[in-house]
Amino acid sequence: MSKHARSSGLPVDGAERATADGWSFPARDPATGERLWDVPDAGVTDAHAAAEAAWRARHATTWSTDTALRVDAVTELREALAARADDLALLLAAETGVPVALREAHVDAPIAAMGHEVVPDPEQDAGVTLVLTPATSPLAVAIEEVGRVLLAGGTVVLKPAPEAASAALELGRIALDIVPRGVLNVLTTRDVDVAIALTRDRRVDEVSFTGSAVVGERVGATAGGAGKRVRLDVGGARTVRVADDDDLDAVVRAAAVELVANAGQGCRLPASVVVPTHRYTDALRAALGAMEEVAVGDPTDPATRCGPLRSPVARDRVLRYVALARSEGADVALGGHVLDRDGGWWVAPTVIGGVEPGSRLVREEVLGPVLMVVPDSSARA
Repeated sequence: MSKHARSSGLPVDGAERATADGWSFPARDPATGERLWDVPDAGVTDAHAAAEAAWRARHATTWSTDTALRVDAVTELREALAARADDLALLLAAETGVPVALREAHVDAPIAAMGHEVVPDPEQDAGVTLVLTPATSPLAVAIEEVGRVLLAGGTVVLKPAPEAASAALELGRIALDIVPRGVLNVLTTRDVDVAIALTRDRRVDEVSFTGSAVVGERVGATAGGAGKRVRLDVGGARTVRVADDDDLDAVVRAAAVELVANAGQGCRLPASVVVPTHRYTDALRAALGAMEEVAVGDPTDPATRCGPLRSPVARDRVLRYVALARSEGADVALGGHVLDRDGGWWVAPTVIGGVEPGSRLVREEVLGPVLMVVPDSSARA
């Protein structure tokens, strides 16, 4: 995987550039905790340079008016990404713990769809767009939004979550030989002030954010207050309700399989299963059976569906929710603990029963391999 660290530069204004202050931060393997490589840690000066490059490409070149140029560029970029799909899947596994078994959703399908579902509209003014992507599905979101903006005649400053920075950098590096100078710029940073500076930058027309509802609210307020167009795609807790005539075992098992993929790190996953009280015991039994069968292991192993959490912060977040469940008197029937592995940030597949319907465990996103079984006394027997 060291080939992904062959350069420490930011893809900005058509070339790989060192950060103005020379800062970097380590990318770590979530399966072992070991340092993989260094990632450029951009500052506000770098943010201004990226915004200026995107503004110039949007306003001082024919990019925004030449539809054929844009279609050809996005098509070539899609083909180049497809040729590198194997490397990109391994890169995601190494830096974020996304199992290669899930590459269809995280790599292949987003690449294949790039540009296909967007019809260039000469009347649409995409402008300079700041794209903020999450750590839970970093490459898929970046590819979708970059494709959308570029085909619409806009230019991009892509700012990924720091835990998933390398995939965005690789996307930017691949694009250097394909799109015109300044059309796609990538900034990786741990400094929230950089994101704020970009959100308020006078050269940015639109802010696209994908991630948690809490952060999305802050981004929306900041960008809206600065007069930007705002596109928010925020996650949220998803609940599956089981009726009396449903196949209980099938519904619970399907929820468990979907939830546990990528260790529960995704938007709108079925983290809670609400069942009539008289079916609760059977539902808990089904959940235990499904979660005990989960293949947990090395993200690069094709048999693995549940890998590590992406960071110690993500792991500790999950453990806090487990502690909350215990404090509320819920039954941690399976898991709920750190797996004994050689380093890394692992949490065992977990089943929590007896959760109250109004609990934060049901209302909020846990973002971990935790399935809640909720008995509902209001359901008809």
